[in-house]
Amino acid sequence: MQKFKRGSGLAFSNPTIMYKYSLFFLFLLATTVSYGQELKAVYEYLLSPIATFREEVYFQNGVKTSVRDSLPQLKPQAPNSSEEELSGSMSVTLDMGKTYRNIIIQKSNAPQLVETRSFKGSNYLVSDEFPPLAWNTSYTDVDTLGKHICHKATVTYRGTTLVAYYTNDIPVPAGPYKFGGLPGLIVMLYNEGANPHYWLLKEIEYPYTGDVPVNEKYMNALPKLSLESFIKKEDLETEERMRMMMSKMPLIEGVTVERKKVRGSVEQVYEWEKN
Repeated sequence: MQKFKRGSGLAFSNPTIMYKYSLFFLFLLATTVSYGQELKAVYEYLLSPIATFREEVYFQNGVKTSVRDSLPQLKPQAPNSSEEELSGSMSVTLDMGKTYRNIIIQKSNAPQLVETRSFKGSNYLVSDEFPPLAWNTSYTDVDTLGKHICHKATVTYRGTTLVAYYTNDIPVPAGPYKFGGLPGLIVMLYNEGANPHYWLLKEIEYPYTGDVPVNEKYMNALPKLSLESFIKKEDLETEERMRMMMSKMPLIEGVTVERKKVRGSVEQVYEWEKN
């Protein structure tokens, strides 16, 4: 029998009914939180003043997927264009008419991520034993970037220092490339050094109700390599190109050219290179 208590709404004397209603409301709450966490963010990734990538980041069910075009496109010279506008399409068609994109799939709190990489015309599925990011969020810096109030955070990552500005307005622990884990969405990120790389948030859909445009079946069919194996293949190729270039340069008696390995990314020193 249902009992009514004045001023407090409907109550139930049957524990079974109360238990079922409790489960229903917990499920509803979990569904609402999960739906609210789904997000699509578009970043502009700048390598130089004249070239940029478009990078789309999706966050659904605790999984972050980053999709970046494989090569940059020159930014059009449009002096009257708005800062909020994105540069044009930057997808690149490779041999056989296929479009290659760098894709990263990363589960929250998982020690490993997978990504697609291309080497000498072949695509690979590369596994990365991603190191945990120990962000320092103790800064008092607060800046307004676009429409968002942002807080500063820094972290040391594979030989560089990253500086991020994240917003609590969007409580999703996501960001561009392999980065995230902050209390809110990363709005801007760059690495300190002589050749900084910048990621700037340009568009956002939150919550996001669409699909993630990734063919995981194709990805899983690619040849598989560890990140260490893939980087060593790249380094050998780079060393061979440098050797050939140096062999064509005239020798100057008494002058020695010292070569220092500098990678064109935010990843300068990997874990296996420290040993």
